[in-house]
Amino acid sequence: MHNNHPNAEPTEFKGRRILVTGGTKGIGEAIVNRLVRGGGDVIATARSVSPGTSADRFVQADISTPEGIETVVRAVTDRFKGLDKLRVR
Repeated sequence: MHNNHPNAEPTEFKGRRILVTGGTKGIGEAIVNRLVRGGGDVIATARSVSPGTSADRFVQADISTPEGIETVVRAVTDRFKGLDKLRVR
């Protein structure tokens, strides 16, 4: 059963490796928080870090550049060995 409540099943995303771009502010940050509450293994990426952003869940990179994309790919590969979901903001 799918539940849209923000406190839905804490294992909804368990075992899922998820990348969220633009995940440090506003809607992107809310998406990251929801995925984490659902048990997901999440990495967020953005050009700049926001106060309170968890260093173990964040990669600073500008994905509009080849170098930024390389940085994110390397981080995801090193930490997760692949992805199950990608959320682009």
